[in-house]
Amino acid sequence: MALRTGIAILTELVKHICRVLTTYRPAIDSLIAAAVGGSVITATQADILKTWLDGAVTACNILRSVSGY
Repeated sequence: MALRTGIAILTELVKHICRVLTTYRPAIDSLIAAAVGGSVITATQADILKTWLDGAVTACNILRSVSGY
């Protein structure tokens, strides 16, 4: 019997995030730039957000390799 770890569900969630990022990343980046330009967030916050978004894509690839999903 397979041990339930939640990794399959997590992988599917991250894969969905990756599909959204692939489709909408240019628009997301434009929104982030507009937020910086409008002084809604700082450039540092924008960099942190972009790093997090890049990390989501990397996590997707790693989880896919580890889980086989």
